[in-house]
Amino acid sequence: MTYLFFLLINYVSGMPLHAFHVSVCEIEYDEKQRRLEITHRIFLDDLEIALTDWSGEQVDVLNPNDSKKLDQMIGKYLAERTSYSLNDKSVDVSYVGSEKEESVMYAYQVISNVKKVKSLKVTNTVLMETYDDQTNIVHMESGDQMKSLKLSGSETWGEVRFD
Repeated sequence: MTYLFFLLINYVSGMPLHAFHVSVCEIEYDEKQRRLEITHRIFLDDLEIALTDWSGEQVDVLNPNDSKKLDQMIGKYLAERTSYSLNDKSVDVSYVGSEKEESVMYAYQVISNVKKVKSLKVTNTVLMETYDDQTNIVHMESGDQMKSLKLSGSETWGEVRFD
């Protein structure tokens, strides 16, 4: 009965209620542009709590006072919480920007000058400092191959290899 009450409150308030903590990172190799395009999908409420804890200041993701400052904060947060090693070499990643859609923040990164993807090592600790049960799913697509990683708990990185 209590659960139904919370669902009703959630429905009336219009705010999403999720009993799990997950983010999804999709990485796609654009052979024509010779780059890896990275998209992070993070629930807005989780991101707001994490950014507030991380920055030490109150963050309002839904109605920010300064959208540009929020976007810069997201870029810095991702730079600290993610890293990539391509073909056994550490690579630089550029933050492109972010956008909100319903209850999710989409944040974009790019790795340029990629000739071929043989292997990709991904470290992703997004939200792990905030939620003990946080799981970060990483999907990597190169050509006609799709590989996935599930990062959680003490497993904060993983590696995929392509033929």
